Amino acid sequence: MLAAMSGGIDSSVMAALLHRGGFEVVGVSMQLFDKTRGGTRPETEGKCCTLDDFQDARRVAFQAGFPHYVLDLEGPFKATVIDPFVRGYLAGETPSPCIRCNQHLKFRALLDAAADMDCAFVATGHYARIARDASGYHLLKATDPQKDQSYFLFTHDQASLARTLFPLAGFTKVEVRQLARDLGLHLAEKAESQEICFIPERYDRYIEEEGLAPARGGDGPIRHVDGRVLGTHGGYWRFTVGQRKGIGVAFPAPLFVIRVDPATDTVWVGEEDRLLETAFTVREVSWCGEAPEGELACRVRIRSRGSEADAQVWPMGDGRARVVFREPQRAIAPGQAAVFYLGDEVLGGGWIEPPAV
Repeated sequence: MLAAMSGGIDSSVMAALLHRGGFEVVGVSMQLFDKTRGGTRPETEGKCCTLDDFQDARRVAFQAGFPHYVLDLEGPFKATVIDPFVRGYLAGETPSPCIRCNQHLKFRALLDAAADMDCAFVATGHYARIARDASGYHLLKATDPQKDQSYFLFTHDQASLARTLFPLAGFTKVEVRQLARDLGLHLAEKAESQEICFIPERYDRYIEEEGLAPARGGDGPIRHVDGRVLGTHGGYWRFTVGQRKGIGVAFPAPLFVIRVDPATDTVWVGEEDRLLETAFTVREVSWCGEAPEGELACRVRIRSRGSEADAQVWPMGDGRARVVFREPQRAIAPGQAAVFYLGDEVLGGGWIEPPAV
């Protein structure tokens, strides 16, 4: 059993529980980026995969009595997570790097590593469930709705679900912390990681400090959706759909970012009701099971902390799908994931495309 250990409380409890349950466990942590950028700086607090996290994972493995290894995956992480993240912001989108990491590293690279180590399964500390019946494997929401992470796992297919375990699926966070205490783990009170692991401070500063921002001749316009120029901005990649704070223009009513247009270096803003949309398309659609042959009635979630809403999904046959909500939804942000649910089951999902202009 390959146990993916980030050094956090969830993956540590998961690995220790498996070992206590009699499984032959191999703990693995992923070296994903250059942690000397700020592994002990104050701004890295609350982030996962720091140098201290690796030490925590190693200590848990040593205490429990199973081996622990670190895999160097910096190259694949840059190619499949960091580079698409930067490209997304420079394309006027709002990327979701954690989903890409799950897709390409935790449930591709680690499954390959597990095969190399003769491990039948990869186990992680995610809060989600996998069920099996005569029709195959099914990805389901976690028992605890407050911790459910199924949204981040929609890229699973039958082959990966068959080799993946989520041992914490039936636990609440409170119960996991108590398990950590019962197991005598030193990190029982460790805080949860919340931020993007490779961003030292803010994503826009990362893009600029890395020299990845495009050359510009001057400040671009901030336009109201009615066409009026209300001010200027110093970089369109600093803005995301739905943003209210930090727009930097005066207006009688609260303004929100409605659209970001890199081609014209324009940030479009408007009142909150301008954020309401009903239809959009998604690309790179993947299905956990069989793809539907026609129109699919389901519920769709368009952000990780949002709720699902009733929608119709039409597969378009080119890796894309059209989604139409029954009721308008707020701030459908290009680059985010739209995940399709039927009850507690994740059917699949895709990446929201920018609207046609």
